[in-house]
Amino acid sequence: MKLERDDRTTHWISTRIASFFIDQRLGIPQHIRLLLALQFLMSLSTFTAMPLMAVHMADRLGLAAAVIGTVFTIHLALGRALPVITGPLVDRFGFRNLMVLGLMGRAAGFFLFSTATGASGAISATLLIGLGTAAYESSLYGVFGRQPDETVTRVFVLNNFALNLGVVIGPMLGTLFIFHDTLLPFRAAALFFFFLGIWSARFGYLDERYTSRSPIVGSWSSVMTDRRFLWFLATTLPWWFLFAQLFVAFPLVAAQITGSESAANAVFLTNGVSGLIFVVVSLFAFDWIKSREMLVLCHVLLFATYCIAPASQTLSWLLVVVFVYTIAESLILPAIETITSELAPDGKQATYFGALGLAWGIGAAFGSYVGSWMVLEVRVPAMIWGLYASVAAIGLGLAIAFRRSERPFKLSSLNVERSCGG
Repeated sequence: MKLERDDRTTHWISTRIASFFIDQRLGIPQHIRLLLALQFLMSLSTFTAMPLMAVHMADRLGLAAAVIGTVFTIHLALGRALPVITGPLVDRFGFRNLMVLGLMGRAAGFFLFSTATGASGAISATLLIGLGTAAYESSLYGVFGRQPDETVTRVFVLNNFALNLGVVIGPMLGTLFIFHDTLLPFRAAALFFFFLGIWSARFGYLDERYTSRSPIVGSWSSVMTDRRFLWFLATTLPWWFLFAQLFVAFPLVAAQITGSESAANAVFLTNGVSGLIFVVVSLFAFDWIKSREMLVLCHVLLFATYCIAPASQTLSWLLVVVFVYTIAESLILPAIETITSELAPDGKQATYFGALGLAWGIGAAFGSYVGSWMVLEVRVPAMIWGLYASVAAIGLGLAIAFRRSERPFKLSSLNVERSCGG
């Protein structure tokens, strides 16, 4: 009886959280609202600890810059590349088990990180965190990608909102915890993820609701032979290159302008807050503009932003650039995820999102390397922003070409269907 009461209490609390952030009038079913609430709590838990990891490794563990870089490279590589394996597993065996495994893996990873005394402990912890990220996100996006066309974009817009809200609140909690104990943020994150893992065990009904399944080899064979989807992945690479600059070029330029590393916080605060504000506009924007047209418009906005960025070398002007960039980010991410869900055959959604994650990792890794080199070595604003404008222009050209390629494909598909129908 006590377990039943505890389950009802947990369900009531989670439902209230979901209803608070997501109005039922948006047409989002309750189980998706619960998953969006889970995304917020997951993001909050992550960013309670993640921003403090580099400082802890440098100041408390005394690790070299190469080791710290290796830790974050492992986290990025596993989180973005491993879904090529976990995605097909989700499409074959279902959502709940890998979701629980992913959250528990992150709990174990952050706890192990809090006990690490050297490089081997930190790297081992990061392996667990990265594995957990891949398993959890494959399950979650496998469900999101199966939503109807009339609501799927709205789901991804709200997903972006939930993640941004966690990015804003999580570091505040981490700052409060660290005043009591330098290890508390990591142990708190581990505890948060442990309870989220227990809570996510109730999502077994998702496997009964979404019953379409695909064999592992068949899922990847579908991706590798889907020329339209592969062309779309190539279209996204310039954006992932530019997306990486939010974590590389923007904070580095802010620190160079002011001479203070703390100026980087202003970049992330501007990005997080403006992203939360713009989510309302995003919900309406996709009612007027289709996802493929949105890709084109966002690259136009990015190109214009980077063209005017060298006009001033002040922190306030850089924050204006970040604000405009965030408008494009708030629109382009849901557009990319919506197109992915539309292109993915039923039962193969998690695999297709895994392939998208791989493209994300490739583009972001290249962008991180080039961005840091441009800001730290070249140090010429016109060249730095000119490069980013050029990449945005390449992305614009690819987005226009992809949009134009869609109509002939649809017409040819329609003709095939008619001929098959006799």
